[in-house]
Amino acid sequence: MAIRQNKKEIVLEFVDKIYEELKLKYSEDAGIKNVLYHLAENGLIDPKQLRDYMVISDYSKIIKENAGHKTFTFMDLSIKYEISDRTAQTIVYRGKHKFNNENNIR
Repeated sequence: MAIRQNKKEIVLEFVDKIYEELKLKYSEDAGIKNVLYHLAENGLIDPKQLRDYMVISDYSKIIKENAGHKTFTFMDLSIKYEISDRTAQTIVYRGKHKFNNENNIR
């Protein structure tokens, strides 16, 4: 069964709820780092999704440093994130679409 995108109203309700939690914890001065840490700390950001996002994010940066050598790039990613080369490839090639807006909010 495919995962459906959340309705915009549900996303906005979620944002309001998290905002209230953060106000209690950090007052009105919660920065984006506090918000992201709060979400990760409370399990609202899946550790695997967080890792996958970082792998995809680092891919383009590292491939420039490696002058386009994909083998070295995937080796670097696998060392940094303690995953196999094949897992790094799978994350990059199959996971990019997960981080587009149109795939998450309808």
